[in-house]
Amino acid sequence: MGDWPRNAASVQPGWLDGVLRNNGVLTGPKVTGVTAANVGTGVGIMGEVARLSIEYDTPGGAPATVVGKFPTADPTNLGVARALYFYPREVAFYTKLAQHSPIRTPRLLHAEIDMSDHSFVLLLEDLRDVTHGDQITGLTPAQAEAAVTALGRLHGAWWGKVDAAGMETLFDFANPEYGAAVQAGYQGFLEPALENAGDCFSPYTKKVARGLAPVAARAVEQVSSSWRTLLHGDYRADNLMFGAGLGQDGVAALDWQISGKGGALYDVAYLICNSMPIAYHQRVEKDLLHRYHEMLLQSGVEGFSFEECWNAYRFAVLCGLFVAVFTTGGMDVGNERGLNAMRAIARRVDAAVSQLEVGELLPQ
Repeated sequence: MGDWPRNAASVQPGWLDGVLRNNGVLTGPKVTGVTAANVGTGVGIMGEVARLSIEYDTPGGAPATVVGKFPTADPTNLGVARALYFYPREVAFYTKLAQHSPIRTPRLLHAEIDMSDHSFVLLLEDLRDVTHGDQITGLTPAQAEAAVTALGRLHGAWWGKVDAAGMETLFDFANPEYGAAVQAGYQGFLEPALENAGDCFSPYTKKVARGLAPVAARAVEQVSSSWRTLLHGDYRADNLMFGAGLGQDGVAALDWQISGKGGALYDVAYLICNSMPIAYHQRVEKDLLHRYHEMLLQSGVEGFSFEECWNAYRFAVLCGLFVAVFTTGGMDVGNERGLNAMRAIARRVDAAVSQLEVGELLPQ
């Protein structure tokens, strides 16, 4: 087990001064005090996220705040995070790939992880003067278009490259062990989800959700094996920031703990189905998909027609049931705001599953 603080409350000035200085963040002032406060409400379900306010012995030339990430203290959520390798994935992204990402991300200031128990710490740049996406109200039309555009750039940059030499350590969504873990978790959470959030799911969606249970591993393998690129994995409103200074699309993406290599359309369906008001989603779904496809073509992607994009999208919508079931079926969502966000996701996934009649796509 590594020698670093296990949660935000245990961060000490001496440790923080040392790691920031070793990573070139500090050159002059000395850290004399640090105060931790949780970031937002209803976020950090799978980990602790805190803003660390820093005091120095002399003013100027040093960050007033940084963001610290640590494992969740909830035992159920921690078990899911370990089983699905959430923390190693995020550390790997920030240490190996973030500097190459077309989507703006917080700058990495420090990272450590112990693979024996997945304990970790991340210190990240605190992005300020930005607008946070809101999972409950959903993205605005302008935000949705910007998010899809940025996602197309991200996917285009790594399209067809994630299976090349040097990318072997990147988490692979197509790994059979991962599919088996998703299937086991989904089967365990399914009936509690349908009981806890039964009013969020139509009879059709409930039938499809039950039909997915025995073939969940095959669905994971199928959605992850074609049109492969780097996935964010949790590309939704609460993990997005918007602002003029955030890269060419004005978007920053947070929370890369579900990142890895897999089928591109999973991220697209996840965003469109989870993070937009239902009426808006149903009206502009194909327009947004055309925008995404256009960005792929501009990035040099070849041999991927819009028809193929649409078909892959529909199957990815079916796989959106995984997040709806996991979050409403037993995981601790933190507080009332977290609960409302997860119920909003469940309702939106239900609408997409029903509208596109994706039950016909269940693996046989």
